[in-house]
Amino acid sequence: MVDLNNLEEIQKLDPKNVFGSTGMLSPQCEQIWNEGKSLSFPANYKFIENIVIAGMGGSAYGGHVVLSLFRNQLKIPFIIHSDYGLPQFVNENSLVVLESYSGSTEESLSAGEEAKKRGAKITGLTSGGKLAEFLKFNNYPSLIFDPKHNPSGQPRLASGYMVLGTIALLNQMRLLNVSDQEVSNTVENLNKQQKNIMEKAKTLAQEIQGYIPVIFAAEHLVGNAHILRNQFNETSKSFSAFEDIPELNHHLLEGLKNPLGKKLKMFFFESNLYSERVQKRMNLTKDVTAKNSVGYISYKTIGNTPLCQAFEVLSLGGYITVYLAFLYGLDPSLIPWVDYFKKQLAASTHRV
Repeated sequence: MVDLNNLEEIQKLDPKNVFGSTGMLSPQCEQIWNEGKSLSFPANYKFIENIVIAGMGGSAYGGHVVLSLFRNQLKIPFIIHSDYGLPQFVNENSLVVLESYSGSTEESLSAGEEAKKRGAKITGLTSGGKLAEFLKFNNYPSLIFDPKHNPSGQPRLASGYMVLGTIALLNQMRLLNVSDQEVSNTVENLNKQQKNIMEKAKTLAQEIQGYIPVIFAAEHLVGNAHILRNQFNETSKSFSAFEDIPELNHHLLEGLKNPLGKKLKMFFFESNLYSERVQKRMNLTKDVTAKNSVGYISYKTIGNTPLCQAFEVLSLGGYITVYLAFLYGLDPSLIPWVDYFKKQLAASTHRV
């Protein structure tokens, strides 16, 4: 078994330095927040009736976090569109936020062309590529950044850029109200807790090894559960799923019975900031899980604000999934089946 404390052993499995990128969440946050503050929007961008985040996979992480973290602050409809084109309701009063870390995601580029046709208000978040060209050519106010704190080059390891970048864009438009002090406290908390998070992540990864992790979260941490599911898939090469409380209490509890011998490990994210009713549901869900002979693990967040907790869990999830990849003896950077799929898709497109 791989020794998670042996850096030399880890480096052999990690030639693209995914582990290094995992530890750069706070500098990514500092960079993107500072760059975002210089962004200004035309006066007509004040008149918005709905918001659409157009992004796929790791590039849509910001949308998922915003949707849960600011669910009580957003005053207009907000959706995440992970597909080609755009929903029919999008018009000149819609804000379409095009998000692609690489700038080459074909679904996001498709959404951009459709948004332009409909006269929607457009902005974007990217490190370059065709999306950056599209945004610059059309003079759309956008956040185009140099990903200098992501040596691995992997979109899913750019969560600081994509998550806080989305928050920064919406904050500059006064669609959110996040202060510099809140962000500073969040980064400070990340730096202060990093060693503890790393050690906790090692323990959790060892407990998850050999099991299918099913993530349970609620309220402001639901977006994090979505992200962690994706990271288990891509980084750990492990199947995973996530569910949110209270919704799961209305169906999933009966699904714990079969099939017999299932290799599940329920992963609860707990928070003292959850509503009292949800905290009670969380404890009862653990009780039902145990009574069905399904193992579970739990993590209690430390941060004192929803923003601090969301980024604490973002850091923890990154470390858990990269450690789990190492425990499986895998290079966490490689995504052979996703690469194969994209190659075959491109070939079929050219043939047409």
